[in-house]
Amino acid sequence: MFKIVVHKRAVKYLDKLPSHRKNKIKELLNGLCDNPVQLEAVKPMLGEWKGYYRLKIGNIRVIFWIDQVEKIVYVDHVGSRGDVYK
Repeated sequence: MFKIVVHKRAVKYLDKLPSHRKNKIKELLNGLCDNPVQLEAVKPMLGEWKGYYRLKIGNIRVIFWIDQVEKIVYVDHVGSRGDVYK
């Protein structure tokens, strides 16, 4: 079982979303607790983002990395597809 840690900038973005989108993202983040890389929408990232994973939810992306030793998923960014990779 993994623990989820969400960065404050990701929380700030989530707070601005409509409740139905926010609830869907929270539901998928809770799904990361069991096995973060088993979800179909989770893909490993390449290039300068190597070591990170992305979770795709419509046009919203959740960027995170996993500490396998401590069993923690760190969510660094949540944002729209065009803005999150900058």
